[in-house]
Amino acid sequence: MVKWFDRTPRDVTRQLLRQHRVPVVGDRVLLSDVRPALVPFVGHALGLELELVAKAGRVLEQAPSLEARAALADVVRIHASRAGAFARILESEGVEADAAIEPFADSIRGFSRAIEGADWYEQLLALHVVSGLLEDFFVAIVPGLPEDDRDAMLRALRGESTHPQLVRLLRLAIEATPRLSDRLAVWGRRLVGDALLQMYLAVNGPDQTGRAKPSQQRLEPAFNDIVASHTRRMDELGLTA
Repeated sequence: MVKWFDRTPRDVTRQLLRQHRVPVVGDRVLLSDVRPALVPFVGHALGLELELVAKAGRVLEQAPSLEARAALADVVRIHASRAGAFARILESEGVEADAAIEPFADSIRGFSRAIEGADWYEQLLALHVVSGLLEDFFVAIVPGLPEDDRDAMLRALRGESTHPQLVRLLRLAIEATPRLSDRLAVWGRRLVGDALLQMYLAVNGPDQTGRAKPSQQRLEPAFNDIVASHTRRMDELGLTA
């Protein structure tokens, strides 16, 4: 079994990217065996979604054209709608959103810093990569939630997608400046490791230090499958994962 937490995010990424073409057991089977506690799970998902709203807003502010600003306004709206859906699940449980997010606040702040990016292009790719990875992960794991909450989460996650808008903007950027490709490919690989740590945190919850605890389950095949989907998204952009 791979000991992920003995490794840096970059080590984790390298290991998974080497393995992503190996046939694996379907991720839904493995991840649906996980039964996350509802409030911490949704609180963490809400915190991450709010970070994506904020990040999309920052990318919007720095957008170089009206076309990009319009597309990114739609991205902000979609992530905000998801965040609202997650908050309503907590409200139905009688839990305030701030209280549910608070145990994960330090980790999410660290995650935000790790995916910041050096310029607008790296920030745009970070938004695309992270939202895709987290969406795939949450869709895979929500079958372990109670039925009503599971259905609400899936409706939020599988409603409108930011994928078309972000792919179009990234393609335009790369076509206009082909030398971006190598730098963005490297940045995309770096982002995977940071996102994976948030996935483990979602499965296990934080310990008293706020760090993720190592999983006791054999979840590597599921994460390999999620990274394989990421690789296909990078290939779509002509970026080698």
